Amino acid sequence: MGELIKLEVKKLPRLKLIGKELRYNMEVHMKGDNRIPSFWDKCFADNTFSPLENQPDFVYDNSYVGVMLDWDKGDGDFSYIVAMLMKDGVSVPDGYFCRDIEETDVAIGWIKGKNTADVCSIAHSLTEQALKKKGYKCDKMKWFTELYNCPRFTTPDENGDIILDYYIPIDAY
Repeated sequence: MGELIKLEVKKLPRLKLIGKELRYNMEVHMKGDNRIPSFWDKCFADNTFSPLENQPDFVYDNSYVGVMLDWDKGDGDFSYIVAMLMKDGVSVPDGYFCRDIEETDVAIGWIKGKNTADVCSIAHSLTEQALKKKGYKCDKMKWFTELYNCPRFTTPDENGDIILDYYIPIDAY
């Protein structure tokens, strides 16, 4: 099982979230039909990141992100976006999802565990609990981001652990 090993709060600048979108239902997900890993596989097979990485002057962070947003469309679904965080001025490839992310305060939880399932399944709850203990309030309806940092996430440490960076927008402090 994973654990929160670090929590920091910082200001995220205005960015663009660019990638591919999957509309997905949380009830279906909770019943064991997790289509997100196969969506990642498809994005890697399709070279989704290449057109973005080929614009290095506009890359905010070279990590890949999985972002959950758009719960408010009234259909019981949310959007899961496999993407990169980019700076203004980037060219958005045809057929890609693009969303402006306004400058905002975020909490970043570092979740450590043995595998992706360990860290992803508890990242939100651990980060949110730690925020509440520090007196912060999550802005629940914006978005949540799993940031797969290299090498913290991609290269296990000497104990075989990886670390996921988990971002939650927070109300101003």
